Amino acid sequence: MLDQVKFMETLRSVAEIARVSTSPLSKEEVINYFDMELTEEQQEMVYQYILTPPQEEEEVPAEEESKQEDAQEEEGESKLEGQNSIFLEMYLEDINQVPTLSPSEESAAYIRLIEGEKDVMTAISDHWLTKVVELAKGYAAYPVNIEDLIQEGNIGLLSGLAALCGMRKKIDVAEYLKESVQKAMEDFIDENSTEDDLTSTVIAKTTLITEAKKALEKELGRECTIAELASYTRLTEEEISDILMLSNPEK
Repeated sequence: MLDQVKFMETLRSVAEIARVSTSPLSKEEVINYFDMELTEEQQEMVYQYILTPPQEEEEVPAEEESKQEDAQEEEGESKLEGQNSIFLEMYLEDINQVPTLSPSEESAAYIRLIEGEKDVMTAISDHWLTKVVELAKGYAAYPVNIEDLIQEGNIGLLSGLAALCGMRKKIDVAEYLKESVQKAMEDFIDENSTEDDLTSTVIAKTTLITEAKKALEKELGRECTIAELASYTRLTEEEISDILMLSNPEK
């Protein structure tokens, strides 16, 4: 499994070396800087990134900036693109090779975990890696890096597994782990968001809910419920209720 921090630090360093170098770096020279195993496809991705690194953002007039912000909102999952997308692509490729559990194996593993069998934690953790990525995508509207969210979510997953191990009582393990992952991500967002960021996020969520409501009601032919909106937008019912109340205070 790739070490995110080490990989990104190396990638930035090599990009800087390539930028100031008087002659282009060869693919072999680029790959030699990475003290980690990379597949041929990953090596090619790294090399192409070094050849054409993302351009630095230029200052733009306020009216142009507003247009750009509108365009970014239409992209939906903009946090999955940009400077760090190379790591995300490689990480997804990496975890796709990790074995997952069948439904029956997953249920049995949860029982063993509750009974205190620590050796099953790795299998459950591996099984949840793609789920953590999916949960991170649900926070795309927030002004944070999805790679960081995934890392925090994985930490929350391990914390949840440790808390459940040996609990010896009936509990919805999958739901508990989901909440542990989401709490870790939301704590990270709170710690790394400014007041302006949070205001922008509320506006983005309000827009998301409004558009989702229109789409659902057109599809269903009736007024949609909070639960249906939550399922559609991947926001919580409480969050949707709060935002709808803010946008329609008289209701």
